[in-house]
Amino acid sequence: MPDTQEIVLIRHGQSTANASGVWQGQMEFPLSEKGRRQAKLAGEALSGERIDAIYSSPLSRAFETAEIIARETRFSGEVSPVPELMERAGGSLEGTTSEERLARNPELVEKFLSIPEEERWSLVGAETDEEVLERFENAVARIRDRHQGGERVLIVSHGGCMRAFLREVFGPGALPGRHRLPNTSISRIEWSANGLEPRLLQLASTDHLPEEDQEEPKFSNGVPAE
Repeated sequence: MPDTQEIVLIRHGQSTANASGVWQGQMEFPLSEKGRRQAKLAGEALSGERIDAIYSSPLSRAFETAEIIARETRFSGEVSPVPELMERAGGSLEGTTSEERLARNPELVEKFLSIPEEERWSLVGAETDEEVLERFENAVARIRDRHQGGERVLIVSHGGCMRAFLREVFGPGALPGRHRLPNTSISRIEWSANGLEPRLLQLASTDHLPEEDQEEPKFSNGVPAE
């Protein structure tokens, strides 16, 4: 329908931290070579579609992914950085691996895993879901307000904050339990102008990636390396 607006959410390509199991949060880590290849393949998959705008987290792993996608799709505009699209600030998790966390404070790791997911983040000084959602939802709303019905907008962001957003909009069944968004996975949301609830058209698709470039997000002691 011409009055529908489509938001395409894309997780960044594999970063060097993803490859080594480091919880990165808002720390800077570049894309790995595999991550650049994943981004190129995502861009190729989107190259036949009309793209009216591309927005990205300013963290380099997301912004470079967005620039690669822009190049592969021959997008004529600029990638717009939006700070509110950054990953969850991870507190004491940032920059650590599972082995380091377990060696440093096994009691904290045990307690972290024993409580509901939504309650864990404040225990380690990370942003809560409420804090992440406030900024991420506001960013998406502002982006949507800039564009008319019939337009398709790409947002390149991060697994943790996009997971919180998708579960908030479509319920926890969208990504239950240990399900996470793989690198360069594509999810599509459609909004109509008649006020109906948004529709989830596609969730965490990696059909554009060959088998060797597809992987489940790594978990360390039950904690995703986001």
